[in-house]
Amino acid sequence: MQKEAPKDIALAELRRRLEAGDYDNLRLPPERELAAMLGVGRRAVREALDALEKEGSVWRRQGQGTFAAGSHTLLGEQEIARLAHRVNPLEAIEARLAIEPLLARRAALRASQADIEAITRLADSARTAKDARTYETFDIAFHRKIVNCAGNALFLSMFEMIISVRQKADWKHVREYYFEHDGAERSYVEHRAVIDSIVERQPAAAEVAMRDHLSKVATDLLGVDGFYLNVAK
Repeated sequence: MQKEAPKDIALAELRRRLEAGDYDNLRLPPERELAAMLGVGRRAVREALDALEKEGSVWRRQGQGTFAAGSHTLLGEQEIARLAHRVNPLEAIEARLAIEPLLARRAALRASQADIEAITRLADSARTAKDARTYETFDIAFHRKIVNCAGNALFLSMFEMIISVRQKADWKHVREYYFEHDGAERSYVEHRAVIDSIVERQPAAAEVAMRDHLSKVATDLLGVDGFYLNVAK
């Protein structure tokens, strides 16, 4: 029987720990410690973390380490759960519109070539998702990467708080409706407009593209045609 590759061993175990919530709101241990814990080499750990980052399960910040998706929120788990009962999808999109267009503007000025390549991969993965859950994973990772590129830890924490509330809330039917009605393809066109503006280093265009995207999501999901475009400007 063929022996399992060290990278696959590390990837499977890290996925298990992430899904179990072992690293919720925490930075993952350094590669050296993970290698010792998992019984594999550091190269295998690095390759496993690369794969997890591409699928949106973790994110990295240079000089700070690797974090589980959803880490760095401003509120704890109990506060997030309580807030999720009070917030509706309309309020969540409104909050995102307050910060994400500005952060797309900053990303157009600060994103590296490696960042742009990662953003593009995540947009492509969201487009080809086979189900609503997979689509949401890559869609959130796409937006998180842009927020991360902006280089502001406080804004990143605000974004993570909004996403954590969204994921805690019982909005599964809303997300599935969006996916089943060609939401992934429509979002891809809008994501490409954001990416192209970042590639061209056009901050104003990136801001507008992100605002347009989130406003169209509001229209598709909630029937608030033009509302956010009007109030966000």
